[in-house]
Amino acid sequence: MSPRKRRPRTAPDFKTIEELTANLIAANGESGFRIEEIQRSTNVSKSSLYGKYGGRDGLVAAGLLVLYERHYRETIGVIDEVVRTAQSREELISRFRQLTIYVATLRRSTERLHRAAVLAGTVARPELRAKVVELQTAMMDDLARSIDLARVRGFTKSRYSSRVLANFISAVTFGRVLTEFDSGLPDDELEQWTQVIMDVLDRILIAD
Repeated sequence: MSPRKRRPRTAPDFKTIEELTANLIAANGESGFRIEEIQRSTNVSKSSLYGKYGGRDGLVAAGLLVLYERHYRETIGVIDEVVRTAQSREELISRFRQLTIYVATLRRSTERLHRAAVLAGTVARPELRAKVVELQTAMMDDLARSIDLARVRGFTKSRYSSRVLANFISAVTFGRVLTEFDSGLPDDELEQWTQVIMDVLDRILIAD
């Protein structure tokens, strides 16, 4: 009787693992994430996961980084579409107002908290910091290009560099996370927030 042949081992698909981790964190929160769910879904051993990510915290950080990129690309993709398809300054302003309301809604606070968790996780973790720097830089490349395109189309001013504006817009959007912790907001807070943003954009970005 010939010896039974072992099935060839296949390398774990870590990209799929990170996407699945991101989905589980988005659904259950970081505290509700269980590494055993990844094992059951992928048949990857805990030793392999720990060898790649160094433990549960490393895997969670990888999943949060996926969410970080996912949320940013969604928003920047919409901005690019608005800039490319708007037919007038007035249409650009109207669509930016709609986008601001969508991005600023408190229902998206969890996404901003995920980003905050990624940034906080870079403390004393140079490998994670390097990944975040690479990702954030790529995101700002995309947003700056959209701003440059808006300038070519005559929709925006040229007073500030597109890179500075890209980071400013990103910072304002991310900073919205603070409203989640203010219990004294007025009932029309979102309307006021949107108008403040539009006033600022009109001052620093939108062409006259």
